[in-house]
Amino acid sequence: MFKRYPTPVLKTYWPFFVAGAVVYCAMGSLTETMLKSDEYINDPRNPRFKRGEKPVDLKKKD
Repeated sequence: MFKRYPTPVLKTYWPFFVAGAVVYCAMGSLTETMLKSDEYINDPRNPRFKRGEKPVDLKKKD
């Protein structure tokens, strides 16, 4: 039914797969860092509040 063609997909596109994985990990790390910053730590849209955590007192934080 389907004809197979010997197209080297992984051989030609591996740099794009690696770059996609690096960007995915970097964006996740950047997002976590921003959510823990002083500017966004008490934002009501922060996912910490959906888990039931309390607001952080920035004066006692150090």
